[in-house]
Amino acid sequence: MVMSIDKEGSTKDELNREDFSLSPNELVRNYVIASDNTELNFSTKETTNTRNDHVGKFNRVFNLLISPKDDKIKARFFGDRANNPSTGELIKFKIYHSALTILFFIFGLYRIFESFIHTIKLRFLNIAYNPNSDPSVINADVNKLAKIPRHLSSILVYKSEQEEGGGLEGLCSEASQFIAWSLSSGIPLVSIFEYNGILKRNIPQLRRSIYKNLINYFGTDNIPKFCIKIPHLNITYEGSYDGEYKENKEKNFDIEISLLSYVDGRPTLIELTKVLSELARNGEIKASDITVTFIDSELKQLVGDEPDLIIAFQPYLNLAGYPPWHIRLTEMYWEPDNEEVTYAVYLRALTNYSKSKVNIGR
Repeated sequence: MVMSIDKEGSTKDELNREDFSLSPNELVRNYVIASDNTELNFSTKETTNTRNDHVGKFNRVFNLLISPKDDKIKARFFGDRANNPSTGELIKFKIYHSALTILFFIFGLYRIFESFIHTIKLRFLNIAYNPNSDPSVINADVNKLAKIPRHLSSILVYKSEQEEGGGLEGLCSEASQFIAWSLSSGIPLVSIFEYNGILKRNIPQLRRSIYKNLINYFGTDNIPKFCIKIPHLNITYEGSYDGEYKENKEKNFDIEISLLSYVDGRPTLIELTKVLSELARNGEIKASDITVTFIDSELKQLVGDEPDLIIAFQPYLNLAGYPPWHIRLTEMYWEPDNEEVTYAVYLRALTNYSKSKVNIGR
């Protein structure tokens, strides 16, 4: 039975049903269009989400690369936003960091070049000024100077035994060379400062080293007389033999050698202050008697006289606990990038001292 469809009398159910009167081509076309629209909407959302993910990942990687690793630097530079700084703040930090890195790199290159120049200069001076263990050569060099120090001091650094010229033997050799140069220059007082007091604890080795070196310079028939003092203990060792120590007495020596260390500096000042305060508390001394002159006199007995010149055989000036009371008017000399005890540095120090002028008071 065939039913006819009346266009004007269509029922509600018929209107709700799909229109199958379209051709297959139109159905396919409509399906393709609908599918394209659905895929287009999905791809647009997916592209937007993917782009946002890429931007987020890039920001995270970028922040990770340029963000400082040290928490202290973060807190100092970003403040309260240390845990979550903005991209702009990170870029600002990176600019500052890069600028400082470039400046540090330039300064490093400059220091390498400067150190190279200093090394070449010192090698040339060591060749030009070589006394060859001859006191007459040293004396001729010193006689050209306008003045020389009466009391000369040096700061020596103990090197490990693995280094060339290191260990106790190397330290004693450097001290004996310095003493031989001073004797040849006509300097009667010498003090040697070594932080740890290694020379103080190894007097026999030091005496033998000095004695052998003086024979090398002056010969066996004309060995200068010398004594080694430890002022803090009021002990004097005479000559080269390994006998008992003797009390400090007035003797006629060609050179007097005082050994100083860290304990002769700040600890001695503290100990003297405690003793004076205890004496004042017990009424054994008046507070008015404690003057600068009195303290100066006491420290001279404990440490020795103030040197006119200190030579630091090191690449930079480091007093390393040298007695502070004894350097008020002292000239100081060191050669940059130098770690060796050489005659060239010694002579340049004396030359620099001869040109100096000390102004006391106004």
